[in-house]
Amino acid sequence: MDKNAFLEKVREGAELIKMHIELGHTIRLISHRDADGITAAAILAKAIAREGGSFHLSIVKQLGEDLIQELANEKQKIYLFSDLGSGSIKLIEEHLKDATVVISDHHPPEDGEIKSDNHILINPTQFGADSVRDLSGSGVAYFIAKAMDERNKDLSYLALVGAVGDMQEVDGQFHGLNVDIVEEAKKLELVEIRKELRLYGRETRKLYQMLTYATNPEIPEITGDERKAIEFLKSKGFDPEMYYWQLREEEKKRLNDAIVIHLIKHGASKETIDRLIGDVVLIKLYKEGDPRHEAREFATLLNATGRLNAGTLGVAICLGDEDAFKRATELVDEYKREQIEARKYLLQNWNSVIEKEHVYVFYAGKSIKDTMVGIAANIAISSRLANPEKPVIILADSEDDDSLVKGSGRTTERALAKGYHLGEALRRVAGVIGGEGGGHAIAAGIRFPKNKLSEFAELINKALEEQVNEHQS
Repeated sequence: MDKNAFLEKVREGAELIKMHIELGHTIRLISHRDADGITAAAILAKAIAREGGSFHLSIVKQLGEDLIQELANEKQKIYLFSDLGSGSIKLIEEHLKDATVVISDHHPPEDGEIKSDNHILINPTQFGADSVRDLSGSGVAYFIAKAMDERNKDLSYLALVGAVGDMQEVDGQFHGLNVDIVEEAKKLELVEIRKELRLYGRETRKLYQMLTYATNPEIPEITGDERKAIEFLKSKGFDPEMYYWQLREEEKKRLNDAIVIHLIKHGASKETIDRLIGDVVLIKLYKEGDPRHEAREFATLLNATGRLNAGTLGVAICLGDEDAFKRATELVDEYKREQIEARKYLLQNWNSVIEKEHVYVFYAGKSIKDTMVGIAANIAISSRLANPEKPVIILADSEDDDSLVKGSGRTTERALAKGYHLGEALRRVAGVIGGEGGGHAIAAGIRFPKNKLSEFAELINKALEEQVNEHQS
């Protein structure tokens, strides 16, 4: 990656934002509603406020033409898109041509190039970065904030929460420019990085709950069975009622080893085992037992606010609002219940999946919320319903429009080695069936008319097959 060229583009964007602040213009900030987008919004909002500027914030599900038209009607002087925008360049250029636009994003641009002199795209993929591993949306926002003022380095821990929420360290460690952020956060003593068990619930789940609800990866014969989780822990000499953070270092190592051995005995892949033990980001601003103390739990809290249409509540949490935090913890319980229900539905109905040579396509109708399809796709892989070398796409009826379905695709590094790129495949198919699609190679989404459902599986299989053939030639 050409780091210097990327940082030069970052400086250009930062100066543009500061200029509008000095002119007294409100910064119109639009960010994605997942943990990465919410932390990105919080970082930029804080940086703007520290410059004495004002902002108007929206946390959104997606960036379609209707929303861009609504934004254009506001007639703002400057629009700042965060963790989205790279897939909507043509629409932004068309509807916001008279305004200054800064797109701060890490998703690969899919929609042409910036042509307007008053528009700028700040995206590390243009300089050779891997969008899945090297830098997330909150990471791009962090570099912009730091370029605005060095004191914004104290927001580095939020960029790491966003990176973890975007699974940038899915293989157990950080890569690329994320490593720079880690080092800056460590220098300021904001975070500690430990090699630990990476199952969700380090802070807030008792050990038996941590194992019972383990999904990334699932633990064979234990995930989903509370009784077996308790028996496993007792057989290894652990109190099931304790929390992971309460264990001594020697006890943590012993538990880690016990779970790894269990996975090996049940034929788990090296990729699965590598995901189990790795970098865990602990945020020193919060005490142990607080979900904000560990980046994965913090990110889950923010994801819950976004997916339950309360993303601005998530931004408030990032900015230190304790009342917002208390309200959000109630939302997490609902969010986790939805995940459990999605998993149950998949397990009970997987026999209706359409399995092609290169893809699994599962249509859930209204039985899985359209906000949960990405999580459901991950569950299908981690629960070993699907072959990990073949992409999974989960489709559900759109909650916004009965005539549409929304889908999310997920796959693994092993599958990518064959030449698959989900983002490109879904974008191509969307163009054929009158929808919108795109994203990363390993994780992507699509929205298209429901009357095209019968065509979709064949089209996406063909698109993925062509990618594999091209890769092999």
